[in-house]
Amino acid sequence: MPRDDRGVTGVLPFSNKVEFAWDLGGIRPGSRRGNVLLNTHTWPDGSALGNALLDGLELGDRIVVSGADAQVCYRVDLRIEVPAEEGYPPYYSTEGPPRVAIIVCSGRRTGPGEWSHRTIWFARQVTRV
Repeated sequence: MPRDDRGVTGVLPFSNKVEFAWDLGGIRPGSRRGNVLLNTHTWPDGSALGNALLDGLELGDRIVVSGADAQVCYRVDLRIEVPAEEGYPPYYSTEGPPRVAIIVCSGRRTGPGEWSHRTIWFARQVTRV
């Protein structure tokens, strides 16, 4: 998905509750440095992929990103929650070790599509197959 006018990563339509959006034009899985930026929705009724991640994605878990001709494996090494209005600039890093960075809405729902916090997982690349 393309970024919006403020430079924020784009999101899938709200009707898509079970897929990730990838930062179009951003770091690609398997790159030598920087964060592959992914996001997905959280729903108040708990039915979206973001809810499943909040309930179950833990430190040490493995994430496998598959493409047409390769798979890249990552291991979750950091999970943080930040206030939505503050953002978290390291999420957008194009430097440093190759990682996947996944962000979802979390905390308290303050209105339609609005949440008080963002939870972010960072996972370091461990292998490329």
